[in-house]
Amino acid sequence: MRTKLALLIAASLLLAACGFALRGSTSIADEWQPIYVGGDRGSQELQQALRRQLQISQVATTRKRSDAKLIAEVQMLRHDKRSITLNREARDAEYALYERARLSLLDSQGRRLRGPTVLEQRRLVVNDADNPVGEETESSIVRAEMREQLSIRLAQQLEYWSRQLTPDPAHAPAP
Repeated sequence: MRTKLALLIAASLLLAACGFALRGSTSIADEWQPIYVGGDRGSQELQQALRRQLQISQVATTRKRSDAKLIAEVQMLRHDKRSITLNREARDAEYALYERARLSLLDSQGRRLRGPTVLEQRRLVVNDADNPVGEETESSIVRAEMREQLSIRLAQQLEYWSRQLTPDPAHAPAP
C-alpha cells in the first residue's frame, strides 16, 4: 500500500515538475452566444479551427451571420519561411515558420467592438540534410499544428474581449 502511494506521489511530482499544464478552456458568457466566425476565403482553415476550439470549450457557434450575437472576423495575413542557419551545401539547416492572423470582434449589426489585432505563431524547425524530400512534408505538418495553436490563441483573445463587453440592455432579462 505504501509503495503504491509513494509511486503515485512520485508520479504527481514528476508530472508537475515537467511543466505539464492542462490547456485552459475558453468561456464566453451565454448572453454573447452564439458566435459567427467569418472572414475571407483564404482563411477558411483557420476559421474552421477557431470554430472547433470554441465548440470544444462549449461556446455556441452558428453558420448564419444573422443568428449571431457576436461576429469574429478572422483573416490569415501571411505565412513565411525564413532561413536561420545554412549547412555546408547552402541549404537550410534551421528555418523559422511564421503564421499571422488578424482578428476583429463585431456586434450583431456589424459594428466593430474590438480589434483588429494581429496574432502570430512562430516555430523553429531543424532540417534533416539527408532527407530533402521530407522537408516539405514536415513543414506542412508543422504549419497545421501552428494553425491549431493560432486558433487556440484566437479563442483566448475572443474570451478576453468578451469579458470587457457590457451587456446590451435590450438583451437583458426582464426583472
